[in-house]
Amino acid sequence: MGRGRFYMTESQIERAACLYAKSVGMLAYKFTSPGRAGVPDRIFLTPTGGVFFVEFKCATGRISALQKNEIRIIRKHGHDVHVVWDFNQAKAVIDEYL
Repeated sequence: MGRGRFYMTESQIERAACLYAKSVGMLAYKFTSPGRAGVPDRIFLTPTGGVFFVEFKCATGRISALQKNEIRIIRKHGHDVHVVWDFNQAKAVIDEYL
């Protein structure tokens, strides 16, 4: 049996990132917006009043046209949106806001 590289699923990356955010005092809310497809997966709230959005993708994932458009709109309104592809990247984004 060959040794393949292990990749986390999108939900595993999201779960790990949310647990890490909680451990450093952040809130991580699941973001759904009825009637508006393509919104980022989570809104993170920092203990100091910061807010940022994260779209989670796994190594083989892709960003849809709807997601690209929503990210563009949110950024145009002055908010930070990050697309992360693994836990280490998610952790780095969270650490940026500490």
